[in-house]
Amino acid sequence: MATMATEILAYADAARAEMAAAATLAELDRVRVAYLGKEGKISTALKGVGKLPAEERPAVGQAANQARQLVEAALAERRATLEAEAAARKAAAGRIDVTLPGRGVEVGHLHPFTITMQRLVSIFIAMGYEVVTGPEVEWFDLNFTALNYPPDHPAIDEQDTFYITDDILLRTQTSPVQIRAMRQRHAEDCPVRSLGPHVPPLEVPSHCRCTPPPIRVVAPGRTYRRESVTLTKGDIFHQLECLAIGPGITFADLRGTMTAFVHEFFGPTTSIRFRPDFFPFTEPSADFSVSCDLCGGDGCRFCKFSGWVEIGGSGLVHPNVLRAGGYDPEIVSGFAFGFGIERIAQRRYNIEQIRTLYENDMRFLRQF
Repeated sequence: MATMATEILAYADAARAEMAAAATLAELDRVRVAYLGKEGKISTALKGVGKLPAEERPAVGQAANQARQLVEAALAERRATLEAEAAARKAAAGRIDVTLPGRGVEVGHLHPFTITMQRLVSIFIAMGYEVVTGPEVEWFDLNFTALNYPPDHPAIDEQDTFYITDDILLRTQTSPVQIRAMRQRHAEDCPVRSLGPHVPPLEVPSHCRCTPPPIRVVAPGRTYRRESVTLTKGDIFHQLECLAIGPGITFADLRGTMTAFVHEFFGPTTSIRFRPDFFPFTEPSADFSVSCDLCGGDGCRFCKFSGWVEIGGSGLVHPNVLRAGGYDPEIVSGFAFGFGIERIAQRRYNIEQIRTLYENDMRFLRQF
């Protein structure tokens, strides 16, 4: 009996010593479980009191209860100490050291693409152009048919265009905005529309013979094509479309406008080159390029070792497109040109790979 009581009290002394040595609440809880848990040493001893002879039970039971009380008191005291220490550490970690130097607020800045877009638009506004926009989800007829695309043109194929339905697609260019702008201008000035039966806002009355006023618009926006991502192009990109319609407009007006734009944006020493090309919505048509600054005209990967960087396409507005927009090609003419804004940004900031614009690499963005 004396041996068992002494053993239980020894458990209590060992438990108190281990609790005093516990450095964290987790360690303290492990000690509690080892001695006071269901399978703990003191708990097991208490369960065994009932199996002892009747004359031994009082002394052993008293020792077990005394041991449990001593351990529980030590546990509560140590837990309070550890919790106070943890609270003190937390408070110290959150305390502001007023002796440290202050930290400045990092100021954001515009993305190089946004800078390019704003610069382009401001140049054309200064030249007297109006900024117009259109939906990115466009009608097939406005994206292709009204722009004089033949039914078998490869751009209409599903391999080149993102279709939503047979009649709706993600626009492949900003050129549909030209049709919308022309028809809107026609609607604002059309006596047949104002006096005759209702005509949908994006349709031209077949019996209308009026001549809408001249138009000069520029249309920036996002476009989509099924293309492989390369150094100079991607499948989602931005274009800027320019359109001017009025009496007596010629290719010389187009070249003069493009030259003025290139010299204003890239600098007066930049050369521009036109080469004959084909586009369904212009006739005659030409692509235009600017001299490559990365290599000084010697040739590099960016300019495909030609010394020139192709920017976009241009030409005089096709008579069928003028008719689709509500203008009479016998009375007015016009020019149009468009180019990729990402490619302009590449050329402006000497960026070799177009995907760099979209990777959000702060080492790159901090340069602007």
